Amino acid sequence: MDGLLDYICLNAIYAHYICFGLLLLTGLNIPISEDLIILGGGAIAATCIPDHALRLYVWIYFGCIFSAWEAYWIGRLLGPRLYDIRLFKHIITPHRLDLLRHYYAKFGVFTFIVGRFFPGGIRNALFISSGLTKMHFYLFILRDGSACLLSSSILFILGYRFGANFDLILHYFKTYTHWFIALFTILGIAAIAYFWYSHHRKK
Repeated sequence: MDGLLDYICLNAIYAHYICFGLLLLTGLNIPISEDLIILGGGAIAATCIPDHALRLYVWIYFGCIFSAWEAYWIGRLLGPRLYDIRLFKHIITPHRLDLLRHYYAKFGVFTFIVGRFFPGGIRNALFISSGLTKMHFYLFILRDGSACLLSSSILFILGYRFGANFDLILHYFKTYTHWFIALFTILGIAAIAYFWYSHHRKK
C-alpha cells in the first residue's frame, strides 16, 4: 500500500493531464467512472500535491464539461442512428428519450443537477439526449455548467477529505482488517443467497 501511494505521489505532477484525458474518454461512452476520477483527483490533491489542488480541480472541472459536450454533439450529429450503434443503443432508447424530454420541460436545470450525480450511463444518456432533442447548445452549456460545478465540487471535496485523513483511515483499516473481511464475506454470502432464492422462487 505504501509503495503504491509513493508511486502515485511520484507521478502526481501529471495528474491533471491524466484526469483530463480519462474524462474526455467518458464523453465517448467508454466505461470509465467519472465519479471515481473526481474522487481520486481530490484524494491525490490532498495526499500528494496540496499546493496544486485548485489547478487539479480546474482541469477536472473542464474535463467533465468537455466530456459532456462530446456526448451532446454525438447525439446532435448522429441523431436517431445512435439507436443502431452497439456502443450507445443500451443507454439511448426512444422511451428514455421521451422520459428525459419530459424532465427537461418540467424541471429544467434541476434535471441536470440530479443527472450529474447518477452513474455514467444515465449521465451520458442525459447529455446525448440533449443533442438528440436539439436543445440549444448555449442553453445546454448554461444548464450543465452550473450542475457540473456543484457535483464536481462536492465529489472533489469528498475525495480531498478522504486523502487528508488517509493515514488515519489506513490505521483503522489495518487494525480492524479481520472485521472488514468478515463483513464483506457476510455481505457476499447474503447477496449470493438472495439471488439464488430469487432465481428459484421464479421457477
